Order: sequence, then C-alpha cells, then structure tokens
Amino acid sequence: MQRLGTSLGKIQTPVLLTIVIAAISLLAPLGGLAMENRAIVMLINIALVVGLYSFAGLSGVLSFGHMSFMGIGAYTGALITIPLTAKSALLPELPSFIAHAEFSFPIAILIGGGVAAFVALVVSLPVARLPALAMSLALFAVLVIAYQVESNWNSVTRGRQALFGVPTGTTLGVALAVALLVIFFVYGYQESRFGLRLRASRENELAAAAIGVDVVRERRIALVLSGFVIGVAGVVYAQYLGVFTPNDFYLDVTFLTIAMLVIGGTRSLTGAVIGPILVAVLTYLLQRGETVTGPGLQQIGLALAMLAVLIFRPSGLSLGAELTISSLRSLVVRGRRRTPSAPASSAPAQLEVPDEN
Repeated sequence: MQRLGTSLGKIQTPVLLTIVIAAISLLAPLGGLAMENRAIVMLINIALVVGLYSFAGLSGVLSFGHMSFMGIGAYTGALITIPLTAKSALLPELPSFIAHAEFSFPIAILIGGGVAAFVALVVSLPVARLPALAMSLALFAVLVIAYQVESNWNSVTRGRQALFGVPTGTTLGVALAVALLVIFFVYGYQESRFGLRLRASRENELAAAAIGVDVVRERRIALVLSGFVIGVAGVVYAQYLGVFTPNDFYLDVTFLTIAMLVIGGTRSLTGAVIGPILVAVLTYLLQRGETVTGPGLQQIGLALAMLAVLIFRPSGLSLGAELTISSLRSLVVRGRRRTPSAPASSAPAQLEVPDEN
C-alpha cells in the first residue's frame, strides 16, 4: 500500500490536470456546437503549449521556431490521409511514394510526429551547440525556412493556396485523448533523468556542465521530443480544419503559443496547461467584445495580458509550481485564513459585584 501511495504521489500532477481538462471537455458540449469547437481548439493548444514547454520550459531556451514542426506534421498527416482519387486530382505532380500512400488517422498521427521529430533532429545537430539567445534566433530562422518551403513547394503543398480535401477526423474525444497522452508523456520526460539534467542546465548551465551534464546532448533530445509532440498536434489540428494554408503555422500561432506559455508559467507543466485554458476564456470574452469595438481587440487584449503577467508575475500564474493535492490544500488553508472572523469585543470583562444588602 505504501508503494502504491508513493507511485500515485509521483503522478498526481498529471492526474489532477486530467480531471480538470476532462471536466471542461465534458461540460463544453452543453454550450452547443460552437462551445464544443472551442474546447477542441483549446485541447489542441494544450498539446502545442505542452510540446513547447518540453523544450523551452525545461531548457530555459525560448523558442520562436517550434511551429515549423507543427506545419511539417500537418502537411505530412494531410498528404497521407487525403483519399487517392482526390489527391491525384489535387496534386498531380506529387512524388509517387506520397501519391500512392493512404493511411488511417492514428497511423498518420505517428508518421506526422515522426517526420517532425526527424526534422527536429537534423535541425538540432548545428543549432543545439549555440548559446541560448543564438539558439532562439536560429530556431526562428528555421520557422521562416519552413514557411517559405510550404508556401512555394506547389507540387506538394499547393504553395500559398489552401490544401483541402483533408479528412476531418478530429473530434472532441480525439483531441482530449491526444492532449492527455501528451501531458503524461511530457511529465514522464520531465521527471526522468534526462529531464532532470535539462532542468539543471536551465538553472545554471555552467554548474550543470561542471557536474557532468552534457548540455548540448540534453537540448538535442528535448528538441527532438518537442518536435514529435508538436508534429502530432499539427496532424490533429489539420484533421480538425480540413482546409489550411502555410499561414496557419506561422507568426500568429507562434505568438499565441508563446503567450499561453508565458501567462500560465514557463517553469511548470501546470502552467503549460492552465495557460491555454485561461487564454481560451479570455479570447472568448474578447471576441464577444469585438462585435462592439471592431477587429483587433483579441490580439490587443492577449498582448496586454502577457505584458501584465511579465511585469507583475514573471513566473506566470502558476508561479512555477505544479498542481498537487498539497498545493490545493494550502490554497484552501490560505482562503480560510483570509476569511474575516467575527471581531471580538474590545471592552474589558466586568465582574459582577454581589449586593451586600
């Protein structure tokens, strides 16, 4: 029993996050189809941000280029799931090994994630050796390259034109399953010896190297794993949209994912999960306000929210802490302490003197 309790204690963070996400997903359909679609997008964003966290959060190297892996996963998954007849009419100049390939959605998820991970591995060979700031800029250069390839490879991606005919297999259940699997996968990596070494390099790169941590290798591993996760999220997103262009994987989604991670907190898995949830609520409210003020309110509000967090709470709303039973208990205790109690009478107690008569 003690071992069972210890094992459950080690995974209480992803279990508690699962309860929160599952509850939201179960309640979303009650608000109609529009709310269900918002929940699907939120779950895909959770997978994206957790994938970004597995590299940027654990290594301390903020990446501006991870959405390149999202685009790679999306196009890979789309090209191998579009029906053969539609594919031959849509992309007649496709290479034969792609033109004659048609896989199911689950297989496409694995292949899309695998291709994105392979590209991340190739990218990591030179990039992982760079200092943190240079690495961030190099990854942004990778994003620009990926965008230009997707925008101009007309025979494979249709260039800047929309790629359509993609099967829409992403349901609320699929998005929920992928988000939960990503959370448990990244949490396992975070708590493994690889994740611990990477976090050590985040705190002090020189000290970590001095005790034997190969910082370049650990960053390379993290980049490949995060590339796989974000590639998987890209496949799921493409199968949700059904029609997309290279712009769907460029600057807008890059800013959005970074904002979600910053608002939630870059130093904990909990922050990477609550960030997309809070931003989903915020964007819903701002979109309703755009009907009065006009377009642009959503982006301005999101930027102001990120700015406020950076100024007043640099560690994010999670403060770098994980969601645990003990943390919930401490929140309850703090809430009780802040509850004002009935004021005691300040007048001194008076003794009744008996009447001698």
